[in-house]
Amino acid sequence: MAKRVPKAEASAETSDLSRALATGNGAQRPTPEQKKFQKLIARIDAVRRELAQWREYVPVYERRCVEEWEPLRVKLRQERIALVRVLDRAMDSGELTRKQQAKVEDILLGQLSLLLESGDEPELVRLHDKYSETSFEEVQEIEAALLDAIDADGSAFSDDREARDEDDGDGARESARRPETDDPHDARRHRNADPGASARAAMQEHAARGASASMRAVYRKLASELHPDRELDPDERVRKTALMQRVNQAYEAGDLLALLELQLEVEQLDAGALAGLARSRLMHYNLVLAEQLARLEEELVEVTLPFARLQPGPVPRNFSPATVSRTLDADLKEMKAILRELKQDVVRFRDVNYLKASIRYYRVERPDEDELEERMFEELVKGRR
Repeated sequence: MAKRVPKAEASAETSDLSRALATGNGAQRPTPEQKKFQKLIARIDAVRRELAQWREYVPVYERRCVEEWEPLRVKLRQERIALVRVLDRAMDSGELTRKQQAKVEDILLGQLSLLLESGDEPELVRLHDKYSETSFEEVQEIEAALLDAIDADGSAFSDDREARDEDDGDGARESARRPETDDPHDARRHRNADPGASARAAMQEHAARGASASMRAVYRKLASELHPDRELDPDERVRKTALMQRVNQAYEAGDLLALLELQLEVEQLDAGALAGLARSRLMHYNLVLAEQLARLEEELVEVTLPFARLQPGPVPRNFSPATVSRTLDADLKEMKAILRELKQDVVRFRDVNYLKASIRYYRVERPDEDELEERMFEELVKGRR
């Protein structure tokens, strides 16, 4: 299952629009619409800043992966291959007892399993088949069968759901074809099934149209004042061209907050005008701002979800680029420690006597066939997620 990405916390900072609204209200208590307006713009500001932080961090993370993580991964793979070769020579040396061979074989297959996940070089496949009762080709066939089973379960569920939807659709069509009853009580019951539904739908449509009209009104007011073609002064034309570009970008993106901020910037909107906005206008603004906030939060989830999936445990409440950096630092530290151990083992295990001493207390735990298949199934499902 995808891990939940927590919502950004509301900003502790106050936006220019919030300050302007508070100034315009003076000592008066803000109305519910004004409170919602302030809350929405504060939330949008917070998500904007968080998005900016993540966007700045993405190339940093990618660079660290290329410069730090990938070289370590390559070195780990090389050392694992070297270790596998050393253990293979020890198995062929004839100096190990059957019990010791079973232990070394278990270590070998564990290392080969890790290596074959990221590359099936012929040498590794040969060594796997040399020590495993199940050939690598058979392992792949089992995995393919399990994946097919997962897909079959999913498609079966989809087919059932589609069948139910189709049945519902047929039922609806059958109802549509059914002749109307002559029973006046039945007709009245149909008329009064949900008397408020049409009214609610009309109100929602009216609100959506009002929100769209309010957005256009803000845009047109800005465009009428800032259009550079109407400006004779060259310097002022350059300034208005830049401002008009920002206006167009904000309007195309449906960014009402940016348009209102521009109005404040060019003094089309002041504290008094903002505080004196009609209730209906504020309601329309709030509707647009709520939609804008929803889009921003969806974008934030899209940006952060790949990082959230990399977390070793539950996603912390204050999930941030710093959290990801700490996780990456911990991973790199662990990889370096494993690399040091592998290098030491490659050198030491060339001495068969040292290898014998090292595996004295090593225990081989072989799961039964059902348990092995269950583990493989779980790993495949995790990989799909």
